[in-house]
Amino acid sequence: MSAVWGFDARFNALYEANYPAMRDYCLRRLSENDAPDAAAEIFAVAWRRIEDIPTGTNDARRWLYGVARNVVAHQRRGHARRNRLATRLRATTRESAPGADIPVVRRLEDARVADALARLKETDREVLLLKLWEELSHADIAAILGVSAHAVDMRVKRATARLGRLLSARNASHRVNPEGGEA
Repeated sequence: MSAVWGFDARFNALYEANYPAMRDYCLRRLSENDAPDAAAEIFAVAWRRIEDIPTGTNDARRWLYGVARNVVAHQRRGHARRNRLATRLRATTRESAPGADIPVVRRLEDARVADALARLKETDREVLLLKLWEELSHADIAAILGVSAHAVDMRVKRATARLGRLLSARNASHRVNPEGGEA
C-alpha cells in the first residue's frame, strides 16, 4: 500500500509543480480549445510512465517538456490531416457533383462530412483518413496499424458503412431546399 501511496504522492507533486508550465507551453503553441487537452495528455503520459521520470526537479521538468513537445506535434499533425481531408473533400465534391457549385450547399456538405467523421470512433476515422486522405494502400495501412491487410479491408468496409449511415441520418433530418434555405 505504501508503494501506491508513494506513486500517487510523487505524481501529485509532479503535477502541482509543473502543470502551469505545461499548460502555458501548450497555450503558446495550440489554440485555446486544444491546449487543455494537450496538457491533460502530457500528464496522462506522466502517470503511465511515472517510473521513467527522472527524480530531480529540473530533470523531471525537462522530461515533461519532451513529452509536451511530442504531444503538441501529434496534435498539430492531427489538425493538418483534418485540414487536408477537408480540402480534399471540397475538391472531390466540386469535381464529382456537377450541381453542387452553390457555395452555401458546398459548405453545408463539408460541415456534414466533417461532423460525421468527428462522430466516428477513432479507429474508424483513422483507417478512413489513411485510406482516403493519405491515399495509402491497404498493405501500407496494415503495416502502420500493425494488423493484417485483410483486417484493414474489413475495417475500411465497416468504417465506410458507418460513415454512410451517419451521413444518411444527418441528411434525413436536415434537408436543403433547391431554392436555397433549409427544409
